[in-house]
Amino acid sequence: MTTVAPAIDPKSVDWTNGMKKAPRNVAWYQATLNRVPDTALQIFREYSKIPDEKILDHIHTIRDQAWEILPYPCIGVFRFLDFPACLSPAYPEVLERVRAGETFLDLGCCFGQDIRKLVHDGAPSDNIIGVDTESRFIDLGYELFGDRERLKVHFCTGDVFAEDFLAEYRGRVDIIFLGSFLHLFSFEQQVAIVAQLDKLLRPKAGSLVFGRHMATEEKGGVLRRNALGWDLYHHSSETIKQLWDTAPDGKWDVSSTLVPYKSEGWDNGVNWQGGNDVRQQYFSAKRL
Repeated sequence: MTTVAPAIDPKSVDWTNGMKKAPRNVAWYQATLNRVPDTALQIFREYSKIPDEKILDHIHTIRDQAWEILPYPCIGVFRFLDFPACLSPAYPEVLERVRAGETFLDLGCCFGQDIRKLVHDGAPSDNIIGVDTESRFIDLGYELFGDRERLKVHFCTGDVFAEDFLAEYRGRVDIIFLGSFLHLFSFEQQVAIVAQLDKLLRPKAGSLVFGRHMATEEKGGVLRRNALGWDLYHHSSETIKQLWDTAPDGKWDVSSTLVPYKSEGWDNGVNWQGGNDVRQQYFSAKRL
């Protein structure tokens, strides 16, 4: 049976979730970064050529500018420095395929940090696409990594719920990354997102979506209201498979791994998000 994705009016989706101001007296704002994570240090040294003594101040400057645009938790606690795509079990395959010329799309790319890691690892930048709703994050990415004149990535802005979302790329993408993206939406909205991803991916076996988000070991997904100032959907191993069962075309091999929710850059572990019941889910969905 074919499942028809619900029509979502882009105008009805508030990407700020009501958080239009940028207070600093919240649990998900960490004033200082006491230690630069190892992967981030490598990227800033080797890719961006920033001297060690300037790296920390540089990160703080860009982070605080981004916080004033939209106070996402991943910005407030320096979580963008995880470079999450490379932590996924799917990353070795992804890197090999993009190096070989396949097209990679980072949806909700923010600064494009995962894109820079791919390029640093040897992927050609001219077959990579980065998309975000906020163009100022993309501009800050160029400032953060100092590569405006040499990076060939196709960056663009767009709303995933728009009917013509990335129409020029439909059927031309091999791999899509969703980093801390799906958990921003209800299950119904995620069904609409999967339908859009299906349009973008090449209609052949092996087309891949992978990513990470907040999750739970409980049965069924949980929409936590006002979690960190946001409504966040926590997937389980079962619900991420149920989500891909709604994909309009073909069948998918879906796998997921639940791991502790942590980050090298945090000062207080998981206490900032309210407890130890939250998990991190790495998932992949490959078209059969």
